[in-house]
Amino acid sequence: MLKIILSGYVGNDATINEVGNQKAINFDIAVSRDYKNNKGEKVERTEWIRAAIWKKKESETNIADYLKKGTKVLIEGEPTCSAYTSKTGDAKSSINVTVKEIELLG
Repeated sequence: MLKIILSGYVGNDATINEVGNQKAINFDIAVSRDYKNNKGEKVERTEWIRAAIWKKKESETNIADYLKKGTKVLIEGEPTCSAYTSKTGDAKSSINVTVKEIELLG
C-alpha cells in the first residue's frame, strides 16, 4: 500500500466533474517546505499537488462547497505521478492524489 499525508492550502475552488456513474471533486493544493541550500540559506519551495475525491452520490459532493481557494486542508490518499507535455512543448510531471480522507483546517 502506498499512502501520502499532506497539509496545505487549496489553490483553486473545487470543481465537480462527472465521470461515468461517479463524480470527481478536483482541486489543487499548495504544499510549502523549507530547506537549506548549499550556501546554508533557508529556501521555501512550494509544490503543487492535484487532488481528486471520488463520490457516487450527488449528496456526497457537498465538501466541494468548502474547498475554496485559500482554505487550509489535511488530506490522506494514494499518490500517483504523471508525465505530460506542456503547451510550449516542455516535458512536465505532476503529483496526483486520490483523496481517501480530508480534514478542513481553516
